[in-house]
Amino acid sequence: MILVLGTAEDRHAAAIYNKIVARGNRVAYFDSRLYPRDMTLTFDGALPMSGSIRFRDGQPAIDLSTVNCIFCRQWDDLLPGSSMVGGVQDEVEMRETEASLGSLFRGLECHWINPIDALNNSRFRIHQLQKIRTQGIRVPEIIVSNDFRRVQAFFSMTEEQLLYRPSGWSHSSWNIGQIDDIGRRLSDLPGTPIEYQENIIGDEVRAYVIGDSVYAGVVESAESDYTGTMGGDHVRPIELPQEAKRTCVRAAATLDYMFCAVDMRITPEGEFAVIDVDPNPMFMHFEQTTRLPISDRLVELLIGSDVDVYDSRIAINA
Repeated sequence: MILVLGTAEDRHAAAIYNKIVARGNRVAYFDSRLYPRDMTLTFDGALPMSGSIRFRDGQPAIDLSTVNCIFCRQWDDLLPGSSMVGGVQDEVEMRETEASLGSLFRGLECHWINPIDALNNSRFRIHQLQKIRTQGIRVPEIIVSNDFRRVQAFFSMTEEQLLYRPSGWSHSSWNIGQIDDIGRRLSDLPGTPIEYQENIIGDEVRAYVIGDSVYAGVVESAESDYTGTMGGDHVRPIELPQEAKRTCVRAAATLDYMFCAVDMRITPEGEFAVIDVDPNPMFMHFEQTTRLPISDRLVELLIGSDVDVYDSRIAINA
């Protein structure tokens, strides 16, 4: 069975679930925010783990021993948020709920797309790019600093405009400017380290890596950086050269992603530079605009993983 982890608001996870249902495969949808008040969860301390999830509204129970594959787009969204904390008791409940869910899903011996630890590491974007760079893939030059003299030295090396934003603000838009513009704006920036990035000039490309398949499009965005929401962006499908496809697959594998979006720049010289890798990308607008089979290929990957794990378990127990 395939288990799709998602919230009631996650249209992308719901779309994958509905496509698996339409193909007649066994699948369940799990919104962990219903736990512990609207569902019961029981599992043991053995490996392989056994246990069950039961819903108070009468949905069919989930036998954890039958779960062969899990699709998780955003792990953090499945955990109890700080908005639920109203006092010490609520905070304790939140921590214990998070700990039991973390133990449960780390103890399930099944195939993940994508693994929890890989999803958690996606918050550390600069470290991701460091790892990708070790594979011989071009990435932007970056510095994180709250020492403007070091930033001036970094600017003298790039000799271009810089992109900059508060470090760790992965959902904030980049600013762009010359070093003098940045200096004048320093007093307006928060008192945190600022992330400065080389502005690589070129066409903006988003490529979806699904297993060993790569689907790509050129993004025509009004923003100085691609944000991934694509609500008002036009996307033109393109066929990447084989070298660029191999670069995308290698970047994904380096970060332990079976499904992700790789944002790149194609320079005027034809060089491909990886700007970012997102393991929980939105894909519905991209798919609708380009007609590329993102969700179909993802469903095929999940069903194939479900069958492979099931067959291996049968072979072990034979």
